[in-house]
Amino acid sequence: MNKFEMLSVALGYIEENLLAGVTPELCAEKCCYSLSNLQKMFRCALHIGISDYISRRKLSLAAKDLVETDDSVLDIAMKYGYNSHEVFTRAFMRLWGVTPSKFRRNRKFSEIFPKLDAATHVTDEEGVVIMFSKRRFDVSHLYEFIKSRSGRYVICFDMVHLMYINDTFGSAAGDIAIAECLRRIDEYSDDSMLPIRIGGDEFVLITEFDSEDDAKAAAEKILAHNGETVKFGGNEFEVSMRAGYVVIPEGNLRYNQLFNDCVIAGRE
Repeated sequence: MNKFEMLSVALGYIEENLLAGVTPELCAEKCCYSLSNLQKMFRCALHIGISDYISRRKLSLAAKDLVETDDSVLDIAMKYGYNSHEVFTRAFMRLWGVTPSKFRRNRKFSEIFPKLDAATHVTDEEGVVIMFSKRRFDVSHLYEFIKSRSGRYVICFDMVHLMYINDTFGSAAGDIAIAECLRRIDEYSDDSMLPIRIGGDEFVLITEFDSEDDAKAAAEKILAHNGETVKFGGNEFEVSMRAGYVVIPEGNLRYNQLFNDCVIAGRE
């Protein structure tokens, strides 16, 4: 297997075994690759370690269970391999910034860390992978829903200064900043809308709006929170976003192009 194929196998194996005690060691064994080299490949290609990736995927699925089921917090914790309510709560708060119980009361959106997409890569003339581009999340399972909203507006958001927050306060602070962006989008959203995280610091809100004025007004309400601060680890820092708009095209939906357009719109 080349490196791209190996990364795809690793990501697939993790997804299939999130409830079965998957570990970095088991993942390396599945790929017939050394753990140290697999770790290096994850960090190079996806900018995250294997253990962190597994943890974030579990906590995203656990958040979905909190929103969509009546299972107790302890039952959900045990389901995803946490041996106590306290351990689960600490891990959950590091990613989401709130306790599982508060999240259940106040949030609708749960997919803060969808499966990463290994398909974005660069090859040389012989087809050998030489570089991976900026990570993208795999939200292809939402294709039919998005297609059903053809002619409606997508509001595209790009977080400002995530790299600065990561470099200055640490990646855990960056996770809290991302969660705050999603909280602001989620707080505005109603049941007819769908917020999605499509990249490291990029988000979209699928709406029912067929008017650019309505999309602009919605974005302005969300961006009105720009400059508000969050606290983490004894530090306090501002969280802000930019926004733009694109229309979901009628007819054949070019899925990748739509989200590329979203990224561009969010940065304008």
